[in-house]
Amino acid sequence: MKSSLSLAAAAFAAAPLAHFALQRARRRAGAHLSLRGAGRSSARALPLRAASLALLAAQGAIWLAALRIASDAHPALAAARERTGSVLMRALESPLFELSGRGVSALDLLLVPVIAVALWIAVNGATQLLRVSLLRAIGLSGGSEATVASLLRYGLAFVGALIALQSAGLDVRSLAIAGGVLGVGIGFGLQNLANNFVSGVVIGLERPIQPGDVVRVGEHFGTILRVGARSTALRTLDRVTILIPNSRFLEGEVVNWSHGDPVSRVRIPIGVDYSSDVSAVRSALLAAARAHPAVLREPRAQVQLRAFGGSSLDFELLVWTRDPRNQFTLISDLNYRIEAELDRHGVRVPFPQLDVHIRTPGALAAGAVLAVDAAPAIASGEAHSPHPALESSRDERGPEEWTLAELEETAARMRSPSGVPRSDRRHWLRSYRDCFVGSDAVGWLVENEHLTRNEARVVGERLAELGFIRHVLDEHGFHDGHFYYRFETPKPRA
Repeated sequence: MKSSLSLAAAAFAAAPLAHFALQRARRRAGAHLSLRGAGRSSARALPLRAASLALLAAQGAIWLAALRIASDAHPALAAARERTGSVLMRALESPLFELSGRGVSALDLLLVPVIAVALWIAVNGATQLLRVSLLRAIGLSGGSEATVASLLRYGLAFVGALIALQSAGLDVRSLAIAGGVLGVGIGFGLQNLANNFVSGVVIGLERPIQPGDVVRVGEHFGTILRVGARSTALRTLDRVTILIPNSRFLEGEVVNWSHGDPVSRVRIPIGVDYSSDVSAVRSALLAAARAHPAVLREPRAQVQLRAFGGSSLDFELLVWTRDPRNQFTLISDLNYRIEAELDRHGVRVPFPQLDVHIRTPGALAAGAVLAVDAAPAIASGEAHSPHPALESSRDERGPEEWTLAELEETAARMRSPSGVPRSDRRHWLRSYRDCFVGSDAVGWLVENEHLTRNEARVVGERLAELGFIRHVLDEHGFHDGHFYYRFETPKPRA
């Protein structure tokens, strides 16, 4: 008797210690798996949950064992335990109702969530294993990999549920009626849900949009956060998340600025006074574009005269950017710079103008008409200055369109004392007098003529074709590399 009491006391003394040790172990395991899974939380979530559940079950088992040992120390408690267990088991095993000719007890109902949890854990483990060992080895993209993994998870869960129900003695053929009812429900009431789910699968496989893309869907503009099974999360510029059904991305028009190549063009309209010098307007707009760091140098910015408006000459500045997400900020910044450049060049932005003709009875009889102009210039008697000639600017045109005179001026600047450095050079056993390196000429054009490296190479090629530049051995055309060239005076053309 004393030994039984001692054993019971030892069990109750050891149970809290074991409980505390397992609780510490669970916390340490969670922290360890979280540190190892930094940046890969989805891959570590399943082992973390499994370890937590296993340690929690071990804690419960420890207390149950302590209670059993304590009850064994007293015959009355042991007899009461046996009677209570017998009554409880009979109550749990008694059939509550029949399904497919088999009685279903309370124990069967309690086992359903246990089997479902075990099945879901097993399905997640198998999906993660297939994703790591097979899908990544195939080389699928991140979005396609996630979509295939989701389909595998749902498929394995469905097959596992059928196997579990069949093992429990339930005839799965009886589920055909439920399946028919579900099909009718999908056809009538759940068709939108099914449509969005299938659209999500198609989006995941086809990848017309993916997280990080900048899109416009109807009146919504923002960045894609995630593509879910039913809807897609879109973060607007106001940092508001909008859930858009997946079917809208396949049934309607979607503008995707990031699809394939994030480089996109931004258009900024500007109206100026009719008396303005169009060359000064072009120079001001291009200067504003060149001064902004977010505007790409290649493709080049362009200025187009779009229309002759009722009150203004309507220009449009076309620039290219690599960050379409901030295009509205870019437009605002450029408008500020354009206003400053137009003011510096003396270009005015006009007010709306209107010609008003007033007829009076006396003037009508005399055949006279009084014309009153709302514009200040005409009201003061000033006449419009003749429209300046629309001359093309070299800053807007590429080097392929430069005239012969512009190329001659560029060649003269290149061979001037402050131009491309020239010196006597040796290669192997030969020496070459007063020559320069092709890559040095390209660098000089980039720094002094404000060209891109590709445009500078085109200028060199055209100068070589016209005879301003010649390879020292006449073996090559112009190249952006370690090739030796000399300046020449081209022969006059017939």
